[in-house]
Amino acid sequence: MQRDAYLCLVGAASAITDEGGGRIGLAGPDVLTLLATAGLAQAEPDPCLRPTAMAPRAAISPFDVPSSPVGLGFLISALISSRHYHGRGFSELIARARRIKRQSPRPTTLDLQACVSAYRSGLPLTPRQGVCLHRSFMLLHYLKEQAISADWVFGVRTWPFAAHCWLQIGDVVVGDDLHRVSRYTPILIV
Repeated sequence: MQRDAYLCLVGAASAITDEGGGRIGLAGPDVLTLLATAGLAQAEPDPCLRPTAMAPRAAISPFDVPSSPVGLGFLISALISSRHYHGRGFSELIARARRIKRQSPRPTTLDLQACVSAYRSGLPLTPRQGVCLHRSFMLLHYLKEQAISADWVFGVRTWPFAAHCWLQIGDVVVGDDLHRVSRYTPILIV
């Protein structure tokens, strides 16, 4: 079964319900059989539980911090991380992010707010950075260089169906807007 895919199953709301805590309710056993046959579900839960994201309560948004002259540091980091981004599939990006999180960071004197300020300053100068996947990948890479570990959170919403990703440390959204990310349900945390 393909893992960590997200789909919008139009018309499935009457047969599948969200019971919270990562559990779903099914209208009957035939629903599970249909989903399993299509490769979209399995009868037994995965023994390797995935971490869950804390509900975001605060954010350090790039719009809430002043620009910073240390944006050049982010820009250099963004250019380096972009080499590992462009032309890569989703699973390759996830694997790279997991490797980044395991690396030993070098010491730094920048704090989180200064990093987001540098991100704000350097981002407009970064080529080809339009989607949230790339922006959050670059910020994850930069934060790790500054000895700051963050979770890369992927979320979805329905009707209209959309997906988004952002960084989060505990219940603090980093480099994105709290109101925007609160509209999404996390499905993967790296």
